[in-house]
Amino acid sequence: MRRAAPIPVTVIGGFLGAGKTTFLNRLLATATARYAVLVNDFGEINVDAALIERHDGTTLSLANGCVCCSIGSGFLETLGKLLDGGEPFERIVIEASGVGDPWRIAEIALVEPELRLDGVIVLADATRITELIHDRRVGDTVRGQFTKCDVILLSKSDLADQAALQAARCAINAMRPDAPIEMLSRDTRPDLLLTAGSRRSRFHAEGVEDGTLDHEENFKRWSYRREGAFERSRLAAAIEALPPQLLRLKGACRVAGEAEPLVFQMVSRDWSLSPAAAGDIDPGPIALVGIGTPDLPSDTDLAAILDGALARSFVA
Repeated sequence: MRRAAPIPVTVIGGFLGAGKTTFLNRLLATATARYAVLVNDFGEINVDAALIERHDGTTLSLANGCVCCSIGSGFLETLGKLLDGGEPFERIVIEASGVGDPWRIAEIALVEPELRLDGVIVLADATRITELIHDRRVGDTVRGQFTKCDVILLSKSDLADQAALQAARCAINAMRPDAPIEMLSRDTRPDLLLTAGSRRSRFHAEGVEDGTLDHEENFKRWSYRREGAFERSRLAAAIEALPPQLLRLKGACRVAGEAEPLVFQMVSRDWSLSPAAAGDIDPGPIALVGIGTPDLPSDTDLAAILDGALARSFVA
């Protein structure tokens, strides 16, 4: 059954660690409209269990009428299932990969009759964006994400001082002087940012490419799995020893002395350990996934660094 009117689509982009998943978590938890949110890494979505109506591993249905779907192996396949399902969503929100081009996803909405592209929003970490834009390893990727965005959200603005905020604005304006910049903090309503400036994107599709839409061909992935637990002080030393080519590391782990598993997040050399929500992560072994530049050292060399952080009782 065809819908009476196209569904508006918003694509959310931004480099690794910009805060896209935090933004989407808050959107799902506070939304008053019916949203369908498509994400790359379903395991990162952390919604209060009281809001969850159904969770089948690939789709999370919420009591407020929203759903969150994992893009999984294919964006087009996931989007097709969503459209064929006939659900009366008021908006579809799609998260682009942290190293992907959000515009390549947005082009689908421009050529699909059942969809209407309202715009591409790119998050920029106020504490790092000036450095990232000029980084010789990732600068091209970062700058490319802003090329055809309609709105820029300056995230983590409450963590940056005025000098950093001004530098961030200047760096962004140098690339896109025509793009509006909105501040994003812990107090910002994400749904208002999506709808207040709702409008058709002023950019046009130039032809949708076949194959993988949100590729990571210019980056290298690495995963680390171990039984046991880290020792906190050794983990801090290991992180300092990790090579700068490793841009992002995240996942679940145990730490000696802690009763419950923790969520580990690292962007550049900034890292954190935080409690996991009930059912949010597998309470099993250490399981981390990283992404870096093509010259990332070997899996063996990287693993050896983190192996040095394991609590002695778990070292073979």
